[in-house]
Amino acid sequence: MYFNWVTLIYYGMFFVILAWAGMLAWRCYKLPEFAGEVYDSNVEMGLLNADIDRDAYIQTYVRTEWPRSAAFRCGTAFVSLALMPILIAIFNRIWDSGWRAMGAVPGPFERGYMLHTFMTFVVVMAIIVGLLYIVTAFYYRTAPPTLAQEVRRLEGDLE
Repeated sequence: MYFNWVTLIYYGMFFVILAWAGMLAWRCYKLPEFAGEVYDSNVEMGLLNADIDRDAYIQTYVRTEWPRSAAFRCGTAFVSLALMPILIAIFNRIWDSGWRAMGAVPGPFERGYMLHTFMTFVVVMAIIVGLLYIVTAFYYRTAPPTLAQEVRRLEGDLE
């Protein structure tokens, strides 16, 4: 049986990303409990108005403080890793057709030469950076209000 280290490393990266996603899911699961502790602590220290409804504060805390940026990064990492072989295959198809259109003369445009390897890296990274730009722009356009703004809104509802 043929053992390929590159394939093992590639699937290992999926395992790491899935472990990261599991950790984020665990944090989201435990966040309401932590929000209750934050509420109790802030009320005890006088940093928060005790008239604010505890359940409303917990819901607000979860909505504003869940690990949103980490979830976006984890999702983007998963999509980028899943798309990488497809992007490389598409680039190789385009590269090979261009190479054959030039007459298929042996030389630096053959697959496996340094120029091909470098251009594969540049094109795949450009596409992944473009994907990161799109995700980051979406993240900032859809940002929820901050916890401080929501607490002021909750305090305003009391008046």
